[in-house]
Amino acid sequence: MKVIVAKTAGFCMGVRRAMDILLDAANEKKDGKVYTDGPLIHNPQVLEYLEKRDIRVVHGQTDLSKSTVVIRAHGITPTRRKEIEDLGAKVCDATCPHVMRVQSIIKKYAAQGYSTVIVGDKGHAEVAGLLGYAEGKGHVVQELDEIELLPPMDNVCVVAQTTQDRRMFKEAIERLKKRYSNCESFETICSSTYKRQDEVINLSKTVDAMIVVGGRGSANTTRLVKICESQGTPTFHVETDTELELSKFKDFDTIGVTAGASTPNWMIKRVVEKLRSYKVNKYEKFLFGLKSVASFFIGSCTYVGLGAASLTYACTVLLGIQPRLSFSLIAALFIFSMQVLNHFANKEAVALNEPARAKFYERKQHLFVGLGAAGAVASFILGFILSKSIFFCIFLASLFGIFYRLEIIPKSLSKIIRYRSLEQIPGSKEIFYSIAWAVSTALIPFLSTRKSFIPSLAVAIAFAFSIAFIRAVVLDIRDIQGDRILGKETIPIAIGKEQTKTILIILTASVAVLLFVSSLLGWTTSLGYYLLPCVAYAFSYQYLFQKRIVSEGLLLETIADFNFIFTGIIAFVWKSSHF
Repeated sequence: MKVIVAKTAGFCMGVRRAMDILLDAANEKKDGKVYTDGPLIHNPQVLEYLEKRDIRVVHGQTDLSKSTVVIRAHGITPTRRKEIEDLGAKVCDATCPHVMRVQSIIKKYAAQGYSTVIVGDKGHAEVAGLLGYAEGKGHVVQELDEIELLPPMDNVCVVAQTTQDRRMFKEAIERLKKRYSNCESFETICSSTYKRQDEVINLSKTVDAMIVVGGRGSANTTRLVKICESQGTPTFHVETDTELELSKFKDFDTIGVTAGASTPNWMIKRVVEKLRSYKVNKYEKFLFGLKSVASFFIGSCTYVGLGAASLTYACTVLLGIQPRLSFSLIAALFIFSMQVLNHFANKEAVALNEPARAKFYERKQHLFVGLGAAGAVASFILGFILSKSIFFCIFLASLFGIFYRLEIIPKSLSKIIRYRSLEQIPGSKEIFYSIAWAVSTALIPFLSTRKSFIPSLAVAIAFAFSIAFIRAVVLDIRDIQGDRILGKETIPIAIGKEQTKTILIILTASVAVLLFVSSLLGWTTSLGYYLLPCVAYAFSYQYLFQKRIVSEGLLLETIADFNFIFTGIIAFVWKSSHF
């Protein structure tokens, strides 16, 4: 079974912007609570996560004094806004810019005496908010036949709900202009809706069946269902992957998947992964078996452990030290245990960002907890055998990992010191993760020698840190949606995706210059020249990710982690040719 996912599936700009504004307000608010005036988006699962962060919907008797109320993307009426302000709340406006444009059009023409006709869904939050700007002269048309039931009007302003079906709106304008001589119409359906609808129409024509993922209370999601059905394509609407009955798809070779504007990426991932796990014929079973082996190798962190061993070999050769199997083993065991135990420490984030891996670890929880602990102990023992300095280095790194999540600052000081643990400091995750890689792959081999500090150590640490940092940040950009909802403070969240991408480009260029100069000046072995392709490789997968050529979790992680192995291959080839 082939599964094709629509490129436009998932959060639209307005929803993503509203979510960002809400989560920023929740992070900044110290006193009082944060509310939304009505459900932020029409998706029960997202609302459940928001409630866990104590972000709730305003109800009739809610005390709003000293609180912040976020206006959702749909917008509200001017009257409702004044009511909220009169109750003593600070208003934070997350109305979609496209909706704001429609509001301003209605307000302008209502002031000139025009009646407003809104082509949209009666009772929908956006439509109700738009009616508030029509000064009592607004009418809603949900079906084309309702146009004949409209009262006589001298001047008419016609707009559409921003997620309306474009074809239906075009027909409505034609009928309204025939009925009313002075009729001004405005194209107010947002461009992302255009693209989503057009892509769904085209996709529906090329697949055997369509699956639309999203809340049943979402107007734009149900509209996508109707569009798919209008193409004569068997269509299934599901809110979550648990609603999928795979037996219904046994006669379909190609399945198209799309989602509403309020459907988060992790819900789409779960549906796609469940579909791809369905095996119909022997060939598909064979491919699924191969993928399962690869998924186990990568998901179990064995792959990244091999990457740590390879990077250690490269750093050792770069330092001019004779490689030893024990160095690579220590790094592999330490990184393996760190990755595995981190997955359990961040269960909720893994469940959102990597649902397949979360299920995998849940099924084999006791096995991997045991393996993670055994890996840490084994790295301690090996370090102790080599030298006390290496042992204490590994021990301190592990101890630091434990204290990383502990809230060491008392709650009573939270007004003075915002962050109670190292984990809460923005960007700390990527920085400390990269330090762990640099320590285990570059510093530990250096500690086994009797050399005093030399520039080669700084170069090796900088190289290992940079390669690990680029990998960590790219994956965090991928996971930004889930991390924001859970309140994580990663670098992409703290400074924004675009600035983060700029930093990655600068870092990639800097490490390339460092390797070239260090080899030229004799600070390191000439391996520095030969490691430049690894830097180019890091830039390449950043580019592929940014262009959405490679964006899936397993594939992106496989490609990113191969860079660690690539460094070891280059170092081995270089050493073989020089000795």
